[in-house]
Amino acid sequence: MTIADHNRESCESAAAASVHVIVLNWNGIEDTLGCVDSLGRLRTPPGTDVTLVVVDNGSEESPRSRIEAAYAGVEVVENPTNLGYSGGNNVGIERALSRGAAYVWILNNDTTVDAAALAALLDTATRHPRAGAVGGKVLRSDRPDTLWVAWGRVTWLQSLIALDGKDRRDGPEFDVERAVEWIPGCSILFRADALREIGGFDEGFFAYHEDVDWAARARAAGWELWYNGASVIRHAVHASSGGETLSYTGFRSYLSARNSVLYARRHGSAWQQLRMAVAILATLPFQYLRRGMRGQSRGVWMKLRGWRDALAGNPLPLEDLGLRSGRQKPPG
Repeated sequence: MTIADHNRESCESAAAASVHVIVLNWNGIEDTLGCVDSLGRLRTPPGTDVTLVVVDNGSEESPRSRIEAAYAGVEVVENPTNLGYSGGNNVGIERALSRGAAYVWILNNDTTVDAAALAALLDTATRHPRAGAVGGKVLRSDRPDTLWVAWGRVTWLQSLIALDGKDRRDGPEFDVERAVEWIPGCSILFRADALREIGGFDEGFFAYHEDVDWAARARAAGWELWYNGASVIRHAVHASSGGETLSYTGFRSYLSARNSVLYARRHGSAWQQLRMAVAILATLPFQYLRRGMRGQSRGVWMKLRGWRDALAGNPLPLEDLGLRSGRQKPPG
């Protein structure tokens, strides 16, 4: 039996469990509504208790009324300011753990899920008791036969990471179940026991590479990370950070560069840190020329600033990056 055949039976074979689904919203209500709508069509194992929580991360306008009007039973939690991807999701994670959830599934708000996506993740988690987290196949919403990512690796080069499967045509090599190094944060099913042992995301990362850091901490504690290609979601790539063309500029470039240094200092050997530093210095002139020809030279300067601030220990310039939006007082 192939893994694809095996996972057709996921809805019946996975053990019943309490699952909290966390969708983080930041000024993206239309995407969030689309994600919630797709979650309403999930097929889960009998007895599975699914609770859906939308965490609003200090959006300029509260999404509560639109969500509650469209979807009864969806819980809405509102943060008064933008706590970042790490902090915003941690609010939902802590809520789930306090209620005794067995699993916590975090999803980007700009994703839609296939009906069997959760059941496949639960199936893998059930059969691999040391699986601290499970991820699945992420397809592009604009090109549904093309992957955005399957799983991730740490390369210790200038960008720190590689996304395996990125922009490749979907095929049998991605219809597998396997252990991986890290799981991209747009879809991660966490085992609650792993979260209780090592904690949630490190909020010092704010956004980008917090998933890579969590995976490294999990592996160090003896947990495994797994991928199941039968769990399929579709991702509107970088919708929350300005689209694919703009994604290289501004806060994404800054945070990716800054956080790669934070990760290297925490998890890298002296040799790995040197390897990354040499790669950065060797590729920087080429990056500037190539991005400058595309009108994206600002992104290179933001990368430089991110590296500099991480090395100097400077605080995050949230105002400069346009990330400190939010209602100035908790919603009533």
